[in-house]
Amino acid sequence: MNILMLTSEFAPAQGGIGTYTRELAAAATTLGARVTVVAPDYAQDTSAADSALPFAVQRFRGGLHSMRDLPAKIRLADTLLRRRRYDVVHAADWPFFIPVALARRLTPARLLMTVHGTEINETQTPLKRLAIRAAGVFGPRTEVAANSRYTRDLFRARFTIDPRHIKAIPLGVSGFWFGSGPGRDATRQAQRIAPDRVVMVTVARITRRKGHHLTLAALNALPADVRQRMTWLVIGPNGESDYVAELQRLIQTSGCDVRLLGALSNEAIRDIYGAADFFCLTGVPDSSGRVEGFGLVYLEAGATGLPSVATAIGGVSDAVLADESGLLVAPEVEAIAAAIAELAVDSDTRSILAAGASTHARTLSWERCAAETYGLPQLGEAIDTAAPEHRHAAAPGAVSA
Repeated sequence: MNILMLTSEFAPAQGGIGTYTRELAAAATTLGARVTVVAPDYAQDTSAADSALPFAVQRFRGGLHSMRDLPAKIRLADTLLRRRRYDVVHAADWPFFIPVALARRLTPARLLMTVHGTEINETQTPLKRLAIRAAGVFGPRTEVAANSRYTRDLFRARFTIDPRHIKAIPLGVSGFWFGSGPGRDATRQAQRIAPDRVVMVTVARITRRKGHHLTLAALNALPADVRQRMTWLVIGPNGESDYVAELQRLIQTSGCDVRLLGALSNEAIRDIYGAADFFCLTGVPDSSGRVEGFGLVYLEAGATGLPSVATAIGGVSDAVLADESGLLVAPEVEAIAAAIAELAVDSDTRSILAAGASTHARTLSWERCAAETYGLPQLGEAIDTAAPEHRHAAAPGAVSA
């Protein structure tokens, strides 16, 4: 199978869509497909990093998407589909929906588009809806992959599409997160955390919709003896400056042991997960239209054996199974406080949910996601059924342009 993936976000830019594209392309390659990812160059030389990937990467001149970039993306899709035949053409994010739809006359390939959540609301302006309708984006040849049941249902509420042409395919978790680091004791010592502390960790950009303020309020609402035993490690870059400043002020006056660690590497995050007791991310509904389409970070924490305290918004219920891999609660201080207290005090519940979190993460692999997305055979089947020349054609490679 020859797959073309087009994305407006990819490394070295950081973001969920870039992670999705990289991991899905790598998994599809593992399953025997030949994959080419087309992504912006961000005015940088990315050839060394691209050549280390197990799939081909072709760069185009550009950066993060702006509507003024649409004509160039239309020309790019047209050129690519005139140049080579593909079995699947995959628009990994919405800026390539219209370009791929307009180029459909050039290819008999399956046309696949992935929706992640927020862009469904962002495309509801009259001008964007008119452009989508005029281009026939969600016509009879288009298949839509949604990253969660919530995203699928949100899409169906906003756009008319044959229900057979949209499928909820939960994201996967990389094998990296199942690896081991220096160990619980060594990491705690490095972070100057006493062995008897109950450690809760959050990984997310410090922005209003991620709900750090709710978590802090919940900590303040805990019984004093529980609160005094806890350490909250907050990992992630700063978002809105006014929100960050307010959160810092509230932390200083809270009397809680809260440590803002900033942005860290994945290796450092994995080490901290290994030294923590549970994960907590309490997102809130956002009036701007941004949504939590899935919540990959819950799976990554679960892969290291951490159960989660999570709020039941967006597609989080696909990432955190209620009472199986974590505690799923309403985005309210009292409910969050009760869930934190339960995991902080009850080690038996914590252990049961930790086992469930690990199992859930192992079930949702990227190979499973790629197989469902592209109709590829699972790994064991691929070894048995792929012809030798097919496997040879899927060998890693890279192209820069």
